[in-house]
Amino acid sequence: MTKTGYSSLFLLLILLFTGCSPVKNQQPGEQTILPNLVTGTAVVSAKFTQAAEATMYPAAPFPTELYPTMDWTGWTPSPSEIVASDSGKSFDFWLTSRFSIVLKETEYPAANLELNCVPEIILGRISNVMGVPPDYYVIGYEGSGMGQCMIQNGPFEVTINIVDHP
Repeated sequence: MTKTGYSSLFLLLILLFTGCSPVKNQQPGEQTILPNLVTGTAVVSAKFTQAAEATMYPAAPFPTELYPTMDWTGWTPSPSEIVASDSGKSFDFWLTSRFSIVLKETEYPAANLELNCVPEIILGRISNVMGVPPDYYVIGYEGSGMGQCMIQNGPFEVTINIVDHP
């Protein structure tokens, strides 16, 4: 048998098992396909057709964009970034000025960073900070009230004084 013959036989079997008759003029008492089954069959058929078309004509992948990677060799902190070598120093910042703490995660885990401020609300966290080299973290602060704050992490310790503008 040819492919056409097998296809016709298969279609005839499907029609017989679903209760349909290939005869156009239906006699009383014969079953028909319910509308919800017809709709479901059409949806499944459309999905298989779409899958077959996607296999035959795959979409071309978008070209990947390469973004420049930062070269951190020779990185130096900005004047408003406090690093591990600043340990033991005291810094004066004006009210509303911003600064960042930049430390190496392996030596000074971010979870161990402690702030001891008097009054407690003189520093507010900020999120829009500059990037730092890999394996480092940065935490940004803004002076939100006048007072003094000790920032500690293991042997790292700095004093931050928030003062009014001169």
